[in-house]
Amino acid sequence: MSNILKKVCPAQELHCAEYADSMERCNMEERNRQYRSLKMQAVGAWLLAVPLLLLSIFGNYVSYGSEIQLPLAALALLFLGTSFYTDAWKRLREGRATMDTLIAFSASVAFLFSLFNTFFPDYWHDAGLQPHVYYEVTVLIVAVGLTGKVFRFLPEELHGEDRIANIIFPVLTGTAVAVFFIWILFGGVEAVPHALYSVISIFIVACPCALGLITPVALMRGIGRAADMHIWIKDSLALERLNKADVVVFDKTGTLTEGHPTVTAWLWAQYQEEYFKMVLLAAEMNSSNSLAAAITAALREEQITPARLDGCEILKGKGMKAAYKGMEYWVGSHKLLKDYQVYLSDVLGDMLVEYESEGNSIVYFGREGELLAIIAVKDQLKVTALGVVKELRGQELDICLLTGDGERTASTIAGKLGIIRYLSDALPDDKETFIRELRLQGKTVVMVGDGINDVQALAGADVSIAMGGYADDTLTDEAMIVMKSSDLQSLPKLFGLSRHTLRLMRQNSFWVIIYHLAGVLIAAGILYPVYGILLTPMLAAIAIVLSCVTLMRG
Repeated sequence: MSNILKKVCPAQELHCAEYADSMERCNMEERNRQYRSLKMQAVGAWLLAVPLLLLSIFGNYVSYGSEIQLPLAALALLFLGTSFYTDAWKRLREGRATMDTLIAFSASVAFLFSLFNTFFPDYWHDAGLQPHVYYEVTVLIVAVGLTGKVFRFLPEELHGEDRIANIIFPVLTGTAVAVFFIWILFGGVEAVPHALYSVISIFIVACPCALGLITPVALMRGIGRAADMHIWIKDSLALERLNKADVVVFDKTGTLTEGHPTVTAWLWAQYQEEYFKMVLLAAEMNSSNSLAAAITAALREEQITPARLDGCEILKGKGMKAAYKGMEYWVGSHKLLKDYQVYLSDVLGDMLVEYESEGNSIVYFGREGELLAIIAVKDQLKVTALGVVKELRGQELDICLLTGDGERTASTIAGKLGIIRYLSDALPDDKETFIRELRLQGKTVVMVGDGINDVQALAGADVSIAMGGYADDTLTDEAMIVMKSSDLQSLPKLFGLSRHTLRLMRQNSFWVIIYHLAGVLIAAGILYPVYGILLTPMLAAIAIVLSCVTLMRG
């Protein structure tokens, strides 16, 4: 039915494709618009935060400092912080708390508390407390939060800080309630103002808004370090997934091998006609396969000129077929032997075993139902391949090999590298199926290839890595990571970089929470019985600044 539709309605099919492209462009334009808007909001918040901080520091020298700060903070909340409120409301309706929830709540509490203290300072003076205002803290929370939103224009899978926020919010609420009753328990009814003061202070200082910056800043630093290693990480999600990898699957040609195969032997099955090589050259010139390139180079060295073919067709994953003077010729893998029902003699079979046992790839050349020649082509293993495979295995990664070569050749190559699991005679569809089966087993799969016959497999892996010269032109769309150099030794370093980046995220998350936890303890009144210290705007600002400074580590 689908084939009929394709024949009858080509215009509709084209229209659908154009519509899909148009929708994709619209989505991209909308995303870019949102990104530009967020950046402007973040810049605006920081421009407001600076004068507010200066007014806070030098407030004693400025008349009506609080009254000047008030409209600036209100401006930040009403015009720059609206996204936090809308996003927080959406998530609360789903029964979830995110960083937006924490930021919206803490900024609102800081502003309303400051507003009350501006107009009713005597309430706290009568209780022996200072009516501090937190307008600068309000705007700092918004500014840091918006900066996090700008940097967090990443896949949702990376937003681990939202998972943390979902835990912090109920814990924070429970802590505030407990602190309130502890004050009442030890201080009686007279301690109600102190209890309220502590609870409000906890909500002001508790928001670890710098958590929204941890993931993107760490990833940006990791991507920068990868660039120094001549590795282009196109999708930051790949850097996180590498840390979870279970299996590394290598395509053989151009990845574990040099990618420059050469013809090592010709074995003619019958009397060689002069034009055989001319037809072979003409056919192989139409192929982008590296083995075809090796045969083409060898024939050109013999000064062979290509024949004028009547027609030529690529056989996906198998080779080529060509028409010449009313006869059909073919060249490619041993799968073509089955297609043309060709059988090898015992002598040819013995020679074939010898070639494959030496690690040669075999190319068959025939005419209709007869075999004309067997061509042995060898692609040398990279000198670093064995060491890299051992190093990756030492990192508790399983290693697999995919190749279009026959069983004996694949077994020889795998044996030299110490690889137990391999797939021979693999067509592009077979490679994709192999990757899919690994993922269905719950494995996180990294696929490494050169981009010639492994595009489908790369697209199906959790992390796709293209390496070598081919990658620049062929795989810029499919690969998540492009290794500019064909040096395999960069691969274990890339996995190490991923682990370092994720470890840095965890460490920075820990310290950000520690700074705010210290602020919560001070706000709760842990120092009040001995030193008479509760939270001040300066301490709250220090907690936020230290959180941000933490991100510069590592």
